Amino acid sequence: MIKLIRFILFLISLGASYTFAESNYSKDIEKFAETLVFDKYNQDFELRAEQKLDIKATPISDRLKFKQCTTPLQGYIVGDKIKSKTSVKVSCEDIDKWDIYIRVKVQVLIPVVIAEKSLNKGEVLNENNIKLIYKPKSQVRGRVFANAEVLKGARLKKNVTSKKSIRHRDICYVCEGDKVTLSANQNGLVIKASGIALTDGNIGSSVKVKNSRTDRVVIGTVHALNEVYVTF
Repeated sequence: MIKLIRFILFLISLGASYTFAESNYSKDIEKFAETLVFDKYNQDFELRAEQKLDIKATPISDRLKFKQCTTPLQGYIVGDKIKSKTSVKVSCEDIDKWDIYIRVKVQVLIPVVIAEKSLNKGEVLNENNIKLIYKPKSQVRGRVFANAEVLKGARLKKNVTSKKSIRHRDICYVCEGDKVTLSANQNGLVIKASGIALTDGNIGSSVKVKNSRTDRVVIGTVHALNEVYVTF
């Protein structure tokens, strides 16, 4: 009786191992399709330094069973063109031939700074309330930030919900009412003065500032957080 039970358990273990091998082989087939798409993408396109490529094959149904191919897998991209959802044909050229079409999702990811939690108008951005993540480029709208460091100290001009991208129009590096440093360069001599911002601005934009000593209103360019360059 004990020998019979051991034999049954042995048969069950063989079946489990066979199923596990089939499951692993399906993953090998998916990976083969992903590699074809990856190589084709890099042949046809070039990613920017800050971008990442996300390639993911649609999982093969557990109902489909494949005999492991003793020869190298063959495959090609249908239409020879990369799309957001690219179709790949994978074939085995053994005596027992088989083939399958696999859909591969292709996404270019870009760095985006998001709000870690819901933030209110007037809040100052810092390492505790913003985060850098990667999002599909097709899902990003408007001018966003790819560097969390440059946002630290900036203030929100509007409410931003949790996990939403921080956009240029959402913040100001110089906000109305802020104390700012006015800098001017005259013949190589840098002159600095303090002032009060009369308008909001981001880096590179123009703002009006009232000189705290003379009460004169000048227009300058935002250079950095609470710093405005003025040309005379």
